[in-house]
Amino acid sequence: MGSLDGRTAVVLGASGSKNFGSEIARRLAAAGAKVAVAGRRKEPLTELANQINGLAVPCDVTEEDQIQSLFDRALEEFGHVDIAVNSAGMHAGGRIAELDADSIRPTLETSFIGALLFFKWAAAAMRRGGSVITISSLTTRIPGPELAVYSGARAGIDHAMKVAAVEYAEQGVRFNSIAAGLIQTDMTAPFFSMDALINAYVHDTPAGRMGTVQDMAEAVLFLADSQRSGFINGQVLDLSGGQQMGHLPRF
Repeated sequence: MGSLDGRTAVVLGASGSKNFGSEIARRLAAAGAKVAVAGRRKEPLTELANQINGLAVPCDVTEEDQIQSLFDRALEEFGHVDIAVNSAGMHAGGRIAELDADSIRPTLETSFIGALLFFKWAAAAMRRGGSVITISSLTTRIPGPELAVYSGARAGIDHAMKVAAVEYAEQGVRFNSIAAGLIQTDMTAPFFSMDALINAYVHDTPAGRMGTVQDMAEAVLFLADSQRSGFINGQVLDLSGGQQMGHLPRF
């Protein structure tokens, strides 16, 4: 028996070949959960859903009606939703002096507005309580150049997550966030061609290694399982090997 037998999960941001969402979906399914996987690209979602005997639902997090439809489909298919994970995101770089409103908005639409509406519809679907988890970043803890938009949006949703934990307390829905260090995914792959940068990260990380998507999936499993983490609520969990105590390496 798995620790999540009888539970159902929705994982948004699972349409990549190697990203947090797809690995999280596999880990939750391996623990016994029925999983609805969502993202903007239908073909990889369908392939992943077939691998884990789950449900594929295309969803663009910047469209509220699609977020609502995602949870409606999960309820229709499984009857209840117990776990919801939002790992959708986009990288945005640029010094503040070079920014304009049009370059800022796409990241806010995805990483703040979309994430907040994900909270709304996830909680609405959790009629018997549950766990909502959002993926954040080490860069909300430690400032780095050219990251004002990306880290600002992530920091904003980390605080909104704490507000949600208070507002949905009586409903029995927990909200937590995982602040990840630099981990190799589809989105971050270009950074891993820079040996000097990766060596600097490892040097400045007390754990002495880079994190992995499997590390992320295990952290999500912990927060998803109410038997293990039921007394953890409104928390930002650092997943960076201790690097949150130091500083970001410079290019």
